[in-house]
Amino acid sequence: LKDGQAGASLYDTGSVDDTTISAEQVDKYKDSPALFKRLLSSTFFLKLNQGQVDAFKNEDLRKAFSQAIDKQAYVNSVLNNGSAPSDKFTAEGTAKAPNGKDFSEQIHSDLTYNPEKAKKNFEKAKKELKQDTFTFTLNTEDTPASKISAEFIKAQIEKNLPGVTIKIQQLPFKQRVAREQSENYEISLSGWGPDYPDPMTFLTIMTTGNASNNTGWSNEEYDAMLKEANGNLLQKEDERNQVLIDAEQLLLDEAPIAPIYQKGEAHLTNPQVKNLIYHSSGGDTSLKHVYIDKRIDRETGKKKK
Repeated sequence: LKDGQAGASLYDTGSVDDTTISAEQVDKYKDSPALFKRLLSSTFFLKLNQGQVDAFKNEDLRKAFSQAIDKQAYVNSVLNNGSAPSDKFTAEGTAKAPNGKDFSEQIHSDLTYNPEKAKKNFEKAKKELKQDTFTFTLNTEDTPASKISAEFIKAQIEKNLPGVTIKIQQLPFKQRVAREQSENYEISLSGWGPDYPDPMTFLTIMTTGNASNNTGWSNEEYDAMLKEANGNLLQKEDERNQVLIDAEQLLLDEAPIAPIYQKGEAHLTNPQVKNLIYHSSGGDTSLKHVYIDKRIDRETGKKKK
């Protein structure tokens, strides 16, 4: 369903037992036992296309974009669905480090919301580029939620980086993706989720020549680190873990993408549904052991008397 409100209507009529809902619907169902929020291991970010826009070859400008967006306000006021702000690439919950901690906990990022740093980096970029004003087009999808998201990002960047103008172009999903794949875009709001539980599922997509790396960014050292991690370090988990940390650190330091949030989902799930299992990587859910417990009241979530 394109529209989370349609999903809520179908749930209310008993037509579906589980559906995602829009941010606007969350408050309406805040006291419902059916409301459930979950954090997915998917990162959403701005792709800044250096191949199309010479200004994005400037590292200071790229960093300024990440630091100019209030990500906490974004997930609270725009998404309102359990999403979390992110300043990293590999999402929390993707993989464990050898010490048992989440891989993402080991990463330091300078791409947190910091309007003062954003302005300083922007001033450096303007001097280096010998340019004071910039206009960029942000591609997003043709849904009401995507428009609201893009307008928030536009407002944040224009507020914290005076001299930058963002134009919004809404496109059908397939067309937005096609523009990315052909590198025919300037900025694109994009995302990635894990296919398997290892940091490589994220990091490899930014290697040179990868079909998903359509940002014009390339780094031989980064490529070599990932080749090593997927080769002679496969049986040396501590060394491999450090190389993967170093690779993500390099990626974030050069900032070809601007991380914004880790995706959450707000669901309405029938309290009668039992043993529905969600996964952070691979398939979204396991339905093998799902059953409907008719002893539970659908409206209250409590056992019927």
